[in-house]
Amino acid sequence: MQKHILISLMLLLSAMYAEAQHYDRGYEAVPSSPFVRKGTWVAGGTLRYSQHVNENYKMLLIDDINSRGYNISVSPRLLYMVKDNMGVGMKFSYDRSMLDLASAGLTAGEIQMNASDCYQISHKYSAHAVCRAYVPFGNIKRFALFADVMLGGSFKQGKAFNAGGDYVLGTYEKAYTLELAVNPGIVAFLTEHMAMELNVGIFGVSYGWKDQVRNQVTSGSTNLTSAGFMVNLLSIGVGISYYFL
Repeated sequence: MQKHILISLMLLLSAMYAEAQHYDRGYEAVPSSPFVRKGTWVAGGTLRYSQHVNENYKMLLIDDINSRGYNISVSPRLLYMVKDNMGVGMKFSYDRSMLDLASAGLTAGEIQMNASDCYQISHKYSAHAVCRAYVPFGNIKRFALFADVMLGGSFKQGKAFNAGGDYVLGTYEKAYTLELAVNPGIVAFLTEHMAMELNVGIFGVSYGWKDQVRNQVTSGSTNLTSAGFMVNLLSIGVGISYYFL
């Protein structure tokens, strides 16, 4: 039975590969033909939304979690192919998150801690200039690798407060970031003009600083410089793009 399944899977993969070789999206199936021609516009982006509601929930050592919250992320982009298989453009992002923690308790042996009436909300605007290069798989016009080099920055604004004690404690924060990032990925055409993309961050250099005001009385600031060359699984993104002339 396993042998028949393996043979069937190999035949299916062979058929998909053969179909991909003959799928040229209107391009000539010759080695010199580009994956994306000069003058093509690429419009796309990602949209993510999630929310949660916890009622007397337990997670590891944390008991009686009562909370609600959400996360929203919208990231449109527009590219123009200035030459075959190479384009430039802009990418914009908006992120918003909220967490309303009514109560939670931590128990570890004789240690007990409780939190209640905590609230946090923030949003972030980002803008990046993008340069993208495609690396096609030979004559196959359905799949290709690509690499995005992005240069830009972001502005984040948020506040948090804790009303679970005798006094209400609050913090207001502004954060600014400048960054250079390299995000490679793979693109697969679903139709003649529409494609699905998967990318992941592997390299980035950033400089950021934050300004805080605590309880409308004291203020503080911090700055951070970072550089890394590693696969960041938290930055994996999936999106849809539309290619048109």
